[in-house]
Amino acid sequence: MSASKKKGKPGKVAASKKAKAKVTKPKKVEKKAPVVEEKPKKVAPKAKKVVEKKEAPPKTITKEAPVKLGPAPTPMVTTRLVDPGSMHQRDARGFSFGELASAGVPLNAAKHQDISVDIRRRSVAEQNVEMLKSWYKPSAKKK
Repeated sequence: MSASKKKGKPGKVAASKKAKAKVTKPKKVEKKAPVVEEKPKKVAPKAKKVVEKKEAPPKTITKEAPVKLGPAPTPMVTTRLVDPGSMHQRDARGFSFGELASAGVPLNAAKHQDISVDIRRRSVAEQNVEMLKSWYKPSAKKK
């Protein structure tokens, strides 16, 4: 026997054959024409009210001349020589952040004035702080 066939009672098989014989054909249905709804016509846009705009008074923009502070000071660093106890001063790569902060020079002003900043230095030399204070005066930083 195959797996698709089922065992059933002989009476039921005969009844199903009779039911198949009485199947009738479906009735034909007349197709109706689809109802087309008309779209409303576009109405001309209404005239907008003309509103007079008040003119704002002209803004006065005053551009201040950039502050010219002169040539930037050169930072100095104290180094040790081979001889014990002897110190030597040489030019540094730039000012440290601590020197700029203790002199009151903001970092963005230092960048705009082309002051070299050495990000690796952590020392604060008092002579560098004094040079920056005399160069960057509080009256000169008007913004």
